[in-house]
Amino acid sequence: MRVLTIIFLLCCTLFRAQEAPELPQFNIKNLKNQSVNKDSLLKQGKITVLNFWASWCDPCKLEMLEISQICKENEFQNVQFVSVTIDNAEGVNKAKTWFKKNKCSWSLYIDTQQDFFNKVLTATDNTSTAIPVCIVIDKQGRIKSFNTGFERDTYKEELLEVIRQIE
Repeated sequence: MRVLTIIFLLCCTLFRAQEAPELPQFNIKNLKNQSVNKDSLLKQGKITVLNFWASWCDPCKLEMLEISQICKENEFQNVQFVSVTIDNAEGVNKAKTWFKKNKCSWSLYIDTQQDFFNKVLTATDNTSTAIPVCIVIDKQGRIKSFNTGFERDTYKEELLEVIRQIE
């Protein structure tokens, strides 16, 4: 019995050490050039799917097109989609144009200095700056999933799996 108690306590300690990191505080710009922070971005009672992308990244654009399709589906009705372009100042207009041309119906934010992007990388202990990056944030603001790259065949199901685990 004592051995089981020790194993249980060790497992509890390990579980606490691996708790999901909280989305860090940040300030980014919306399309009206207004500052937006964590509290104003995250909607109470909603799971947030946040993707970092750039207008020059083809896999990023494919992911955005996939999001355009799935965000309309019933399984995602309680999910907020948010995109953050990490284009530099010269590329922001390309990102805005692409987003509008492809009728993306969710919010687009701008992180030209990649401050927010780098804070998320640090919070999740990721060192790769490869994009696209898709993170799922629970209703309490904790990062529950971090994915780099885009695979169309598995994207929706993997996203749904994470969302179902949160709900």
